[in-house]
Amino acid sequence: MAEATGDLFGIWRTLMQQWETQTNAAITEISGKEEFSREMNRSMAVTLRLQAAFNEAVEKALTTFNMPSKDDVARVAERVAAVEMKLDALLAAVTPPTPASPSATRARRTRRPPGEAQAK
Repeated sequence: MAEATGDLFGIWRTLMQQWETQTNAAITEISGKEEFSREMNRSMAVTLRLQAAFNEAVEKALTTFNMPSKDDVARVAERVAAVEMKLDALLAAVTPPTPASPSATRARRTRRPPGEAQAK
């Protein structure tokens, strides 16, 4: 164990390491049992059923209030993206090509300042 001369952080660290080791051992032992696995599967099934029921209730509420669901919004977003792609393709076909930008046709600068030329 840590020194008894008042090294509280050392004592705390040692106690935390022991606690972590014992907790990991206990959890490993418990989770290895068949009963634990069976109960985890059962609780997961209940959670999934509750989630499905909640999603169905929200869908009905949105329909009642005449509001779009998440799936409805996603479908509309996909259709808008498809229309935008078609519009971009039409604009590219109709618009004449633009001349190259002036910055692309400028000559390259090959002359270096005196100090830089000697460094290389």
